Amino acid sequence: MEELVRTLRSAKALLAPIVVATLLGSAACSGASSTSTDQGAPPPKASENQINPKSRDLLKDGGTFTWATSGFPANFNYYELDGTDIDASNVMLSMLPQLYTYEADASPVWNKNYLASEPVLTTDPKQVVTFELNPKAAWDDGTPITWEDLYWQWKSTSGTDKAYNISASNGYENIESIVKGKDDREAIVTFKTKFADWKSLFVPFYPASTNKDAKVFNEGWAKQPLTTTAGPFKFASVDATAKTITVVRNDKWWGDPAKLDKIVYRAIEPDAQVDALANGEIDFVDIGSNVDSYQRALKISTAEIRQAAGPNFRHLTINGTSATLSDVKVRQAIAEAIDRTAIAKALLGPLGITPSALNNHIFMSNQAGYQDNTGDVGKYDLEKAKAGLDAAGWKLNGDVRQKDGKNLEINFVIPTGAKASQQESQLVQNMLALAGVKVKINSVPIDDFFDKYVTPGNFDMTVFAWIGTQFPVSSSKSIYVNPVKNAKGELDIQQNYARVGSAELDKSFDDATAELDPAKAATLANQADAQIWQEVHSLALYQRPELIATKKDLANFGAKGFASVAYENIGFVK
Repeated sequence: MEELVRTLRSAKALLAPIVVATLLGSAACSGASSTSTDQGAPPPKASENQINPKSRDLLKDGGTFTWATSGFPANFNYYELDGTDIDASNVMLSMLPQLYTYEADASPVWNKNYLASEPVLTTDPKQVVTFELNPKAAWDDGTPITWEDLYWQWKSTSGTDKAYNISASNGYENIESIVKGKDDREAIVTFKTKFADWKSLFVPFYPASTNKDAKVFNEGWAKQPLTTTAGPFKFASVDATAKTITVVRNDKWWGDPAKLDKIVYRAIEPDAQVDALANGEIDFVDIGSNVDSYQRALKISTAEIRQAAGPNFRHLTINGTSATLSDVKVRQAIAEAIDRTAIAKALLGPLGITPSALNNHIFMSNQAGYQDNTGDVGKYDLEKAKAGLDAAGWKLNGDVRQKDGKNLEINFVIPTGAKASQQESQLVQNMLALAGVKVKINSVPIDDFFDKYVTPGNFDMTVFAWIGTQFPVSSSKSIYVNPVKNAKGELDIQQNYARVGSAELDKSFDDATAELDPAKAATLANQADAQIWQEVHSLALYQRPELIATKKDLANFGAKGFASVAYENIGFVK
């Protein structure tokens, strides 16, 4: 993919009214394809996507699908802190159980491959969901999938046992108990507090053998996927030198057999991906907001560009534990010195998208529930920013502000080769220079970006995209949860890379996720978002376009919007 992205986590794995991304052209209807756009095109509806849908009988049997990734996953346990990225999820969802899948409009559908019947919900006196598992469902080693697998997924990710290095406890922390029902195939899940997005749970889930042991949970999937999976594909090989992961058709799969023989996930530098598509080395490129890649992809005669609405956005994360940025007044002043509309115009304008800044961290601009919660902090005002920095004790000395003999200098970390990050960081650098703030852009290897810089907090500012889920409120919680120290004295951040939070903000999210009325939940979520802006945890920049350049004969894949990928149905047209 052409820019580095990170996935939001709901209580499930991947990530109500739905989030949608600003997209190219109104022609982005389901099943359509396009290679051009109208200037200033409005965002499409959330229910629209482009995947070239074809029935299975129209597809070739066999073949290899080469899937470009931006890097090599640090961990293949998607629930582990280092494993929650888009590349790891794209690999693992081909092999793991998911109790629900999602349509293009984000509506959930219970998965008949893993469930024998539609789950039953009761809410009085407590919220209880009964899952009846498919009697055919089994792990590849022959072990039946039972209630215990759900039990241990909950226990490992609930956040109660700090030995588990989890990326999020969203939803699982709301569960009170999971017990065996009438037999091993029935799981009765009781919630201690209401959780509206319960259909996001166990999507996917791992075997009990992984989740019973914190060491296996944390480290067992670190170098390659383990062989205990249960999906249309199974793990075949990993080549750390070539940076490829290969999965093959699972002969033990009880559902519709995969049309492809195998999928090869290949890590390729973002700048090289369009050329790789043109040369037939890969089968698609996630263009994102890369104008150069978009223009070059248009010239590939064997490819087309597919578009969809999706819950994705670019943002600027600000490290609240940085010595330079720990003062909220400084963060607020810096936010006021950044013209987010100008950034959106620079990145989106050349793609023909109506450029506008995103003024909400939870809901996207063409989604019910969206409102502007920025207050004064999110509005560009250079003179006010200068006054704020003066008041915080940072006085201008020549071109750069100083306090106690130290320059106001920001270490802005970006991944090498991600052009969107390069352009955004340079724009911020120029804007903050006008306020007397020096920005040093530090480009680091893409494979080290999260593992060695973002996750441990070795940065002052950084920028990347959040790839969201069908459940915007609950999936956002782990990004803004108040960091607390664990038994080892280490800060437990989940996905809060800014390390900025509060008990009040946690309560706002808890109230929103417990509210079963969507309109009331949106009101509560917007209260949380207003707090996020005032604390300057991060600055939402703009909605990330979902532009996918694919080979023309590739079917049932592309710009999926909110839809799940049906891996068994990916294939090439006869």
